[in-house]
Amino acid sequence: MAAAVVLVVVLGVGVAIGLSVSGGSSTEAVPASIPASPSQVPSATTVPPSAPPGKYSMRAIASACDLLDPKPLTKWSSTPTAPVHREDPPSGGYGGGLTCDLKYTSTSPTDGVTTDEAGIGVTVEFTSAGEPPGYDKWNNTGAAQQGWSTGTIPGLGARNYWRGIAVTDPAPGASYVVGVQDSNVSVEVQVAVHRARGEDPLKLDDLSAIAQSQARTVLDRLRA
Repeated sequence: MAAAVVLVVVLGVGVAIGLSVSGGSSTEAVPASIPASPSQVPSATTVPPSAPPGKYSMRAIASACDLLDPKPLTKWSSTPTAPVHREDPPSGGYGGGLTCDLKYTSTSPTDGVTTDEAGIGVTVEFTSAGEPPGYDKWNNTGAAQQGWSTGTIPGLGARNYWRGIAVTDPAPGASYVVGVQDSNVSVEVQVAVHRARGEDPLKLDDLSAIAQSQARTVLDRLRA
C-alpha cells in the first residue's frame, strides 16, 4: 500500500502538471571596491561571472514543448489538455531553463466515468556560474523512495539515472523518470500514466522506452 501512496504523489506531479523550473541562482553581487586615491592607478572594472559554455543552448527553442513528442501518450489517452510551459532565458551567470508539461485524458472504458490520464514532462536546466548542475540535486531527490526501481542507461550523456514504479492498488498506475547531465545542461523527463480500477496493469517497459527516447531527443534538439 505504501508504494501506491507514493505513486499517487508522483502522478500528481508528472501528470497533473506540476514540474517547475529550477531557476538556478542569480549572480551574486560583487562587493564594491574601495575607491582609489588620486595618486593611484584606477582599478579595473570587475567582470560579472558568465554561465559555463558548452555544446547545448536554448537559442533555437521558442517553446519548451517543442522539445517533446506527445504522440506516444495517445496509446493510453487521446484528448490533449492545454500545455503548460515556461522559458527562462540565460542572464548574466544564470544559465537558463525550460519546462513543459503535456497531458492527455480519456474516459475509462471500464466504468465510463473515471478520467484516465497520461502525461509527460521535461525540465531543462543549463548550468549557472558557480553552481553545480541541476542533475546533482535531482539525482538525490527521491533516490531512496520505497517501491521504486533505479538504474542507469548505457550511452546517454555523461551521467544519467532512471527511476520507475508500477502499481495496481488501488488502481493501475506507473511513472518513469530519466535524468541526464551532459556538458552544460541537465535534463529530466518523466512519463506517468494512471488508469481506473479494473483496467489492465501498466507495463513499466512501455513508459521506459518513451522516457529514454524523449530524453535523447531533448538533448539532440538543444545542441548548439
